[in-house]
Amino acid sequence: MTQAARQTSGKVNQASIQQSIEQHLAMLISHDTCNPPREICFTDPLFIGLERFFKAWGFKVTMADFADGRVAFYALRGQPKVLFNVHLDTVPVSDDWRHDPFTLVKENNRYHGRGVCDIKGAAACLMALAERSSADMAVLFTTDEEGTNSCCVEQFISGHDLSVFHQVVVAEPTGCHAVLEHRGYASAHGEFSGISGHSSSLNALAGNAVHQAAQWLNQATGFAANARTKDNPAGVCFNLGYITGGEKNNMIAASCQLGFSVRVPAGQSSQGVYQQLTKGLDNHASWYTSMLAPALPEQAGMSVESLAFCQKHDLPVGQPVDFWTEAALFSQAGIPALVLGPGDIAQAHTVDEWVAEEQLLNCYHLYAGLLS
Repeated sequence: MTQAARQTSGKVNQASIQQSIEQHLAMLISHDTCNPPREICFTDPLFIGLERFFKAWGFKVTMADFADGRVAFYALRGQPKVLFNVHLDTVPVSDDWRHDPFTLVKENNRYHGRGVCDIKGAAACLMALAERSSADMAVLFTTDEEGTNSCCVEQFISGHDLSVFHQVVVAEPTGCHAVLEHRGYASAHGEFSGISGHSSSLNALAGNAVHQAAQWLNQATGFAANARTKDNPAGVCFNLGYITGGEKNNMIAASCQLGFSVRVPAGQSSQGVYQQLTKGLDNHASWYTSMLAPALPEQAGMSVESLAFCQKHDLPVGQPVDFWTEAALFSQAGIPALVLGPGDIAQAHTVDEWVAEEQLLNCYHLYAGLLS
């Protein structure tokens, strides 16, 4: 075959791959999997179609429905050494979209639709790979990553022998670079209790719940400021999300509620940082967490195996990221995990969310290389 013929054949093959990815992405986008309201179950047309598709290509399919929109879909072919994990749920849609968020639109080599970047584009790449390759392969789709009260990945970890896998690839958007480290995450809520009364009372200063919350906030911001270093200027990324309490400005506030989040650097414990932030003022505050998730990796030095995996497969390695992924849950369970997917986190959760055509094709080839 001449060089010109090989180039023509290569272009035809690339176009065929892109067409396959586009077809699967259009199907995935057409299903509303917004979370909330997370009205998803294993009998939905989406999972009926996915089950039919993967079985047609030689996969064994199992599904688990944990209620409240939490579905785990596992497709296995042969004895693969890599597990791909993708969440199919998306964030809700605002009113400002130019395009129908549930219809795939291609414009200027960009695909638009809710979830194309975060992270149905990666799922479409895997589906194209499943039908175009006969290699052993394992795919875990879940529907409860966006929001709180998730359990699919943790249930999958506890119910399967993951020692058969050399690596887990979580397909969040990283610009097609392998990410080996990201921050942990803690989301917490607290309530401070005071004693209601007239604002002229001697008890107004110390007995006011809002005052107590303000004292705590001063301690918390001081802790966060001290955590900043030259190498880590963001520190623990502390953020007070809301604060509310009291009734009138001439009444002592009897209660005050607040919520905060922190993004904990890799190598630090999310549980430890949460405890540091909430200690003190114990007689006045009660706390609970809505999410407490480890960093990737939670313990320093655990990414050595993932780095060796990247070197073996010529994966481009990217810098640590500040967003959280479920790769941390696999790492916490002792399974080497990395993050690798098409698109950029800046395009996720946005109006007219998009992912570049080139990114999808590049991701397909990277995933294909991991199977070989």
